[in-house]
Amino acid sequence: MEESVPKLRKDIELLPTYYQGERGVLVRDPLGLIKEPIFLKGEPVGLMSLIDGKRTIRDIQIELMRQKRGAFVSSDDVKGLLSELDSVFILDSENYRQQKNRIISEYSLLEVRKACHAGRSYPQTPKELRAYVDSFFYREEDPEEGLENNKIIALISPHIDLETGKRAYAKAYRAIKNITPKRIVLLGTGHNLHESFVALTEKDFETPLGRVMTDKDFVRELRKAGSGAVSPNDIAHRSEHSLEFQLIFLQHIFGSSFSLIPFLCGSFHKVLDKVLRPSDIPGVDSFLKVLGDFVKGHVSDTLLVAGVDFSHVGPKFGHSERASSMLLETKDHDKVLIDAICKGKIEDFWKTTREVKDRYNVCGFSAIACLLEIIKEAQGQLLAYDIWQEETTQSAVSFAAIAFERK
Repeated sequence: MEESVPKLRKDIELLPTYYQGERGVLVRDPLGLIKEPIFLKGEPVGLMSLIDGKRTIRDIQIELMRQKRGAFVSSDDVKGLLSELDSVFILDSENYRQQKNRIISEYSLLEVRKACHAGRSYPQTPKELRAYVDSFFYREEDPEEGLENNKIIALISPHIDLETGKRAYAKAYRAIKNITPKRIVLLGTGHNLHESFVALTEKDFETPLGRVMTDKDFVRELRKAGSGAVSPNDIAHRSEHSLEFQLIFLQHIFGSSFSLIPFLCGSFHKVLDKVLRPSDIPGVDSFLKVLGDFVKGHVSDTLLVAGVDFSHVGPKFGHSERASSMLLETKDHDKVLIDAICKGKIEDFWKTTREVKDRYNVCGFSAIACLLEIIKEAQGQLLAYDIWQEETTQSAVSFAAIAFERK
């Protein structure tokens, strides 16, 4: 029997890039087994395209020789390259799984989810952070026409780099300055959530601005309701920025006295063609039913905030085209999505993404779809929309701020 080859890890980021004039792949590991990003070039990159969990050593040997136009590659050469990749935790091997389980076990014992991005994405001292968030609101603007701040029940905010999204963040959080929620349902994109639809955590959240208490009893109720749709652990929360970025604004406005109901949404794309909306997914349906009923019963003092971005286009995100050549169609696609969001037409929102097979990589798709299920009786208003272009990779990301009022 031929020796099988482990597949590549699903939870690492592989980013095509150039370094010192050479084309290669930058490997980043949110789990932290790979301490610093690794730049791979040459044979290891060619090998990685063949590691799919189906090919044997012999299959890979033959394919590598084809890539090298007939030059001989021995099975020992293949094994050596695979061993190098495994030694730096790129393969989904027993070596990796043991280390991953160790990290998950250690993290599960913690009572607090400490700020992961303080000192990197934003200042780490309370004084500096308050001044930094203040800088987002350096000048007062007139309120959005037709928007009654005291009726806002939900918010869509970006989770893109804070400076890049500065105007959109300011628009989003200026809209809620006149409300006083007792609890906040905080949901976002689970960038590192690969095997479940939802990830919950009972940990309290801490930033330089203080500690916010999580409603542990209700989180347990949600976990029970979600059953098999909920991740068995909360490791996806450890380094996730989509919630952390929102929390510093929420604490800046409200202090830390509100309670938190935090969850991350994994990808819905494996069921995109099978259902019409999240409430059609077993497990997700009961999870959203319990959460939706709770929010409806506490609508006067509950705020929902979704930390999401929209389209991701260009070579960095798997396209052969440069983002610049895709911007017009990207904006048109986002416009259709945003119109469906603001009108609460969840099945149109879902259908639009299904029809293009998520060509535009809307990373906030699952979280937005869940939000729309929870706030069915709400009207949205677009506050800001923008696209950030990354010249080095010829790629781009779109993002928006949207406020929802109860009808």
